Amino acid sequence: MNYWIFDGDCKARMVQEEDVEDINACNKCGAASARVKIIRASIDNSDIYAYTRSGGESVVPSSSAAALVSKCLSGEFKSGQRVFLSCYSKIHADTRGTGYLRDYMCAPTDNLYELPDSIADNDVVFIDTIAKACNLIDKLDIKPAQTVIINGVSVINLIIAQLLRYHQALPIMIDSDDDKLALAQDLGVDFIINSAQENVPYMVKSFTSGKMANALVVDLDILADLDELPYCLAMGGKIALVNANSAVKCFKIDFVNILSRELSIFGIKDGDGKVSMAINLLAMNKVKVSPLIGEVVGFAGVPELMQKQEGKLSCKMNIVKCNS
Repeated sequence: MNYWIFDGDCKARMVQEEDVEDINACNKCGAASARVKIIRASIDNSDIYAYTRSGGESVVPSSSAAALVSKCLSGEFKSGQRVFLSCYSKIHADTRGTGYLRDYMCAPTDNLYELPDSIADNDVVFIDTIAKACNLIDKLDIKPAQTVIINGVSVINLIIAQLLRYHQALPIMIDSDDDKLALAQDLGVDFIINSAQENVPYMVKSFTSGKMANALVVDLDILADLDELPYCLAMGGKIALVNANSAVKCFKIDFVNILSRELSIFGIKDGDGKVSMAINLLAMNKVKVSPLIGEVVGFAGVPELMQKQEGKLSCKMNIVKCNS
């Protein structure tokens, strides 16, 4: 079995281990496991942080993957069946740390989810991100026709925008890059604001007929400053925080404004409990992820891919074809 390790300081190394055919040797804490051949693995912003972080802990990257089952003694999955490998277990919640950037592995069956044929291999790796977005939408409790500001174009924010439209709410996407905003428009976001060229509070007021927005979604990985954004919210509005992969981040925020407007702030950690829902949304084409695919490389192309990233965060998901 071969797998990649990111050691931090922009270093990636491949590890080769003797293949283990005995499936029982893969069982963890008595839990049933399946031997799988991984065909697609994700490289997202958290992996870019792990790759670039100075003095960082060595990790096997990738928290989402598509795979083919080679062997499953419990009979829960059939040989040759295509499955999704999630970082969220059906029973034990978050089990991140496994790392799926491998050619073969033994994985707990609690982390395997059956896939419909309608989902393309490359699209599978977005399922955990969709699940996290579903948890955020649930907690926002947004009603139809209400407005939600989404700060910055990123993979999860573009998925959140689509889910808001699915629930008949109105997303307003803010970014300083016209190309990224054009991508948001292509995915159905009608209201966009270029923060480098336009007065954000004024534009939000214009879009909402003076009522201001009901909620604000912030991807902390790409946020530069939170100071101005609460001014765009109505009384009693909500601020939802998601992602925080960087080692240290400090944000400027006006707490006086938050208190005066009686705003509430909450964070979304993961997509636990929503993976099956995410699979259904993707299968029914309620969420489009193909436009969010960045670089697609073979297994041996991982070092070159990471060098091209140069530590820059991406608004798209990079994918490794582990079977090529």
